[in-house]
Amino acid sequence: MNRFLLSLKTFWRTLTDAAFAERVEPLFSPAPTGPDLRILAVLQRDGRLVDFLQEDIDAYGDAQIGAAVRDIHRGCRKSLRDYLTIEPILHGPEESPVNVPADFDPAAIRLIGNVDGKPPFRGVLKHHGWRVSAVHLPSLPATRDETSVLSPAEVEIH
Repeated sequence: MNRFLLSLKTFWRTLTDAAFAERVEPLFSPAPTGPDLRILAVLQRDGRLVDFLQEDIDAYGDAQIGAAVRDIHRGCRKSLRDYLTIEPILHGPEESPVNVPADFDPAAIRLIGNVDGKPPFRGVLKHHGWRVSAVHLPSLPATRDETSVLSPAEVEIH
């Protein structure tokens, strides 16, 4: 079918058929994909991070949470070390004096406190920040399409 005619039919049916419109709408809102989801998938695979963050932990005691967090921390830390090279943005201990140059990158350095005037600034380092300098993400299993699956559902067959 001619694409022009197809577009007209699709336009008209979308206006007149609510169920059809609901099926078409996701085509214009693609699911997020890419390295950002791959690292989240790795953190889920190795440390069950998403499971932990989705869990309501209010009913558990501190000792139970602490025991669970050790395993999650161990797995996620291993993943970060295996697949990313992470380094501080600013070197030096926290609470040490630091100079912020006039050409600083606001994505890399956030100024807090009494920010007045123009750079350069002199302040106290509150957190050194983190930057990814190299990415070595594994290939995840291929999917039928570009989905946002972080972790597949698991079904045990009896």
